Amino acid sequence: MSEVKSPPPPIGGSPRARRKEDARARILAEARRIVLDQGFEALTMRRIAEAAGYSAAALYLHFENREAIARELGEAGMRALLEALAEAGKTVDPLQRLKALGLAYAAFGRAEPETYRLIFMEPGFATTALGGKDAAGAAAFALIGGVFQDLATAGRLRDGLDLEGLALTFWIVLHGMVSLKLTCSAFLVAPEEDLLATALDNLLHGALRPNREP
Repeated sequence: MSEVKSPPPPIGGSPRARRKEDARARILAEARRIVLDQGFEALTMRRIAEAAGYSAAALYLHFENREAIARELGEAGMRALLEALAEAGKTVDPLQRLKALGLAYAAFGRAEPETYRLIFMEPGFATTALGGKDAAGAAAFALIGGVFQDLATAGRLRDGLDLEGLALTFWIVLHGMVSLKLTCSAFLVAPEEDLLATALDNLLHGALRPNREP
């Protein structure tokens, strides 16, 4: 199971600061395990304290409540996703970038299935952890949205299209592909490259100007 990685303490940090960072990392790792093993509803301060080997009172020295812990977990997961997409986001040609982002997104779900399930597939968790205010999540979605904006700016899309709607639809397709690969791998056996190519062909059909191919 992947563990939540807290940023390392500054070089030369005091032993007290290092102990605090270690305690936070341990608390987050146990909270993550509880959500993945038992579901978000099972995440309580008491359970986290017991699993981490702290008193409930000690837990509140590090986090205000379970929602604060959930936010920390969600933000860490979204930062990991953003990092996974960053290199693909440098691809110059927008259509090639869209394919690269899709493959990078799928690769993240394959390489970090527990993180993906935590931030996108655990009922109730994302609403509490992210709440539409997560900067890394917004940046990750902006990478996808930027592709369609660049296509429109270059005159490669038909006029009057809902660019945000296209970006959202593409993300929905990606999530469907990744989540089905995680939960129904025996059924969804087609390679991700083939699934993505078919999805893009259908998504962009009628959106691209004539003589432009994905």
